[in-house]
Amino acid sequence: MPEPQWRLLVGDPFLCTRALEKRQGALTALDPETERHVLFADEVDLPILENELRSLSLFVLSRHFVIRRCEKARKPRDLAAILEKPLPEGTYVTTIAGALKATNAIAKLAKTQDAMVSLPAPKRNAVAGLAREILMHEGVTPSQPLLRVFLARCGTELAAMAQEAKKLAVVAIGGRVDPVLAEAVLFNHTETTIYPFYDRVGEGNLSAALQELSEVREDAGRIVGGIIRHLARLTMIRMLIDQRTPNQEIAGKMGMQPWLCKRLTAQARRRPLHILAEALRTGVSMDTKIKQGRIAPLDALMNLILVATVPARHGPG
Repeated sequence: MPEPQWRLLVGDPFLCTRALEKRQGALTALDPETERHVLFADEVDLPILENELRSLSLFVLSRHFVIRRCEKARKPRDLAAILEKPLPEGTYVTTIAGALKATNAIAKLAKTQDAMVSLPAPKRNAVAGLAREILMHEGVTPSQPLLRVFLARCGTELAAMAQEAKKLAVVAIGGRVDPVLAEAVLFNHTETTIYPFYDRVGEGNLSAALQELSEVREDAGRIVGGIIRHLARLTMIRMLIDQRTPNQEIAGKMGMQPWLCKRLTAQARRRPLHILAEALRTGVSMDTKIKQGRIAPLDALMNLILVATVPARHGPG
C-alpha cells in the first residue's frame, strides 16, 4: 500500500515519534535520497511554507516535511487550507500534535481525508508490555526484576522509558543489567509533582491540599499561578456543565485528553460556579498583589488556598 502524502499524528509524544520514524523509513525505502525538513506550526511562516510545498526541489525527487506542535498553530484554519490543496508528486507531509480539539480545522480536515492517526497514551495495563518492547529495542533483556525497577523509576512516561533504556544499554553486559545497578543508573521520573496538590485544591479539600503542599518544593509565586490556571479550567468546565453540555463534548471543547477532562469534571461538579469564580477572582487579585510587591508570595498562596477550598455552603451574593 503506497504511503499517503499527508498524515496527522495525534497523541502520546513517544508513540507519535515512533510512528513518524516508521513513516520516514517507508519513504526512505521508496527513495533513499528523500529530504526531511522539520518545522514547528507555531513558528512557521505560512506563505513560505505553501510556496515550499508547491515548488519542486532541484536536487531530489522526494521530500518529507514534518510539522510539529500543530496544537499550537497560530492560524490553524490557514494551515489546514494549505494542507487541503493537492501536493506535488514526491512531496509528503507529516503533522504532529499532542492534542487537538474536535473543532480544530486541521483535525476536521484530517478526519474528512482519513489522514488522522490517533495514538493516545496507553492504559496502565498496557504500559508493562511497551516497557519490555522499549528495553528490547535497546538490546536490554527485560527480566522481571529489572522490569519492576524500570517501571518504578519511569512510571507511565514512555518518552522517559526510551531515554532511560539507552542508559541501561550502555551498562548492559550481554544484554543483562543487574537490578541493583539499574536503581543507581536510572533517574526517578515518579517523584512527587505539584499536580496532586492542584487536584486537592480543585476538590476543595483543605487538609489534603496542605498535606500535598508540604511535599512540594516549588516557588510560592509560581504555585499561585498554577492554582489560577487550574481554577480557570474548573470554572470553564463548570460553565459547560451548567449549560448541560454532554460529558463527551466537554473534552473536545476544552481541548483536553478525555482522562484529564474526566478528572477535572469530577472536581468542577463538587462546587457551584459562583464559588469557583470567586476563588478565581481571588487568585488573580493575589497574583497582582505579588507582582506589585504588596504581599509576600507565601502569604498570597495561603490566602488563595483558604479561599479556593471553601465548601459549598451558600448561594451567590
